[in-house]
Amino acid sequence: MQVKEWCFFSGGASKDNEELFEEIKAIKNGGGTGSIIGRNTFQRPKEEALKMLAKTIGIYSADFRKNLIPKE
Repeated sequence: MQVKEWCFFSGGASKDNEELFEEIKAIKNGGGTGSIIGRNTFQRPKEEALKMLAKTIGIYSADFRKNLIPKE
């Protein structure tokens, strides 16, 4: 089984949550495995940033979690 890691870098314009998550979903659906979302994380209050990161990881790891369940 191949294991992937997530990496977050700082850069890019600030976006609202809806725009950010739409972009993340488009990147994932296009085969990407990560996003550059530093400013969108670090310029938010800590609790909001942690929720945003959790949702981002959830978007990218959805297929990974599905593959953890053994197929019969």
